[in-house]
Amino acid sequence: MNNVSRTMIVAAALMAAGCANLPGGSIGQTFTQQSFLSSSIGDDSFNGMLAREYQKLAVANAVTQVNWLDSTVYRQRAEAAAAGSPMPLFEPASFGVNGELESLRASTIATVNANAAERPAACAEMMALYDQLVEWTFQPGLDASVARAAYDSAAAACSPSAMTGDMVVFFGFDRSDLTAAAMATIDEIVGSLSDAVSAISVVGHTDTVGSLQYNQGLSERRAASVANRMVSLGVDPGIITRAGRSWTEPAVDTGPNVREARNRRVEITVSE
Repeated sequence: MNNVSRTMIVAAALMAAGCANLPGGSIGQTFTQQSFLSSSIGDDSFNGMLAREYQKLAVANAVTQVNWLDSTVYRQRAEAAAAGSPMPLFEPASFGVNGELESLRASTIATVNANAAERPAACAEMMALYDQLVEWTFQPGLDASVARAAYDSAAAACSPSAMTGDMVVFFGFDRSDLTAAAMATIDEIVGSLSDAVSAISVVGHTDTVGSLQYNQGLSERRAASVANRMVSLGVDPGIITRAGRSWTEPAVDTGPNVREARNRRVEITVSE
């Protein structure tokens, strides 16, 4: 890295330091941060996957938010996970953002402990996104609802309900794009398909926020995202049927205008 680049990074770090920053950031590490952001980190274990999830957050802080100082905080968490000793999740009280986040921290730990062996990618994403949710709640100018949608999607994928089982892909609030956890689920489903498969039904669903008409379109877009991913992995598009059900067939019954992560889903049914 040349001296100009180093100067720019330090300047950005110092500018960020004037705002509300995550504790533990290292200006010294900003000098080598670019190299870390582009490095290959972690293995195929849960801790290795967690390391890569934290690396993604480090990249987002540096590139999107231009906050190199906070980026080093996630670097430290990534390196600790890669070494086999993940750091504890952020304590909301340390950031002055108590309330629901405190109980959510406990449920995150319990959910990851119960499901990481079976669904390591989704649970690693859930764990890292909890820390991002705390950060975005703490930081002024960031939309915590966006971070919560990402967290909810990963949480639902880490621990799908017994009602829906494993042939389900989950989505963030008002989103139809596939998360890393969703893509991993689809990849696993496609990898398990036999040559005897004659038909695949892909049905999208939503939670109860918004009108029936709007959510019909959203549920159809979710189904299309899943079907397109399957086709890209080699599934014959001629055996896939797509449909949307809006909020008419919830996995979890709620009242109107309720954000429920388990209802924001696509159900996949395979027939032989």
